[in-house]
Amino acid sequence: MASTPSLLRPGPRRVLIAGARRKIAAELIACLLEDRRIEKILAVGEGACPPGLLGHDPNRFMFHSATLDRRRQVDNLFLFEEFRERPLDTVVHLAFSGNPKGYDVSRHEYNVNAARHLLDASLRHGVGKYVFLSSDAVYAIGPRGDYKVAEDAELNLDPSSPKSVRDIIDAEFYCRAKMDSPACEVMVLRPAGVIGGGVMSGLNLLFESHPPVLPIGFDPMINPTTKERLARDIQLALMLRGKGVYNIAGPSPGPLTRFLEQRGITPMRVPGPLLRQANRLQRMLGQTRYHAEYQPKRLFYSLVLDDARFEAAFRQRASMLTEG
Repeated sequence: MASTPSLLRPGPRRVLIAGARRKIAAELIACLLEDRRIEKILAVGEGACPPGLLGHDPNRFMFHSATLDRRRQVDNLFLFEEFRERPLDTVVHLAFSGNPKGYDVSRHEYNVNAARHLLDASLRHGVGKYVFLSSDAVYAIGPRGDYKVAEDAELNLDPSSPKSVRDIIDAEFYCRAKMDSPACEVMVLRPAGVIGGGVMSGLNLLFESHPPVLPIGFDPMINPTTKERLARDIQLALMLRGKGVYNIAGPSPGPLTRFLEQRGITPMRVPGPLLRQANRLQRMLGQTRYHAEYQPKRLFYSLVLDDARFEAAFRQRASMLTEG
């Protein structure tokens, strides 16, 4: 499924980060700018530059507004004067919009076209590394699932699954179809649920509910990550050699309630069959932005990602970043 990276990619990096309005993008940009081998970052998003990105060094950071589902606008990103002599060599695709609220045909077309145009343009313009941030929502979960889910586990291909999940899987398949490229290392990262202030992951939206509502009799195992750890993992992925599909997760698994208790959060329990109704009522009352329909089995069955391959291939070589 993947080659094993063993070397730091040579030379300074010129990185395009698509999806600059996401919390993980801001965290990743701040992390990358601490490394002097990052020569220039082009952050791309729709609308004005997010306030949190305005203070960065203009010699090493620039923001550009673009609609990523338009092929010409995507191609133009690689043609800026700043990258004429020293082209972009790395692309990180964070712009996938998976929010189930209002997920309609236009959102579907945006996600599909953006994923295709960005990867195709990267290959045409000689980019050496392409990283697509996927989701743990691609996995099928249920009562017979393994304790730890590896990269070759069953995917959620159920026709009744949310359209946004199917679109993420389609984007993954497109990336995997291009992984044989001899010039570009194409990577897919599947992170566990991300928790942290303001993060729009399903798990974090559950944590920020008032209160979180869980089914009676269930306490699934999880190993969530944080936006700081995720940013560091993405940095390793783009700085070190390697391609393929990798899980990335937090350092220790545990029951869902343990992570709630660590944050001083007390959940409310309802009978399992009433969970979705309770969730809909909470959304109507403005008590939550969590959608139980997005991963309907998530609060009943465990989903612990096995990220041993990423640990061995990347985290154990993290010292290369400080030695280089």
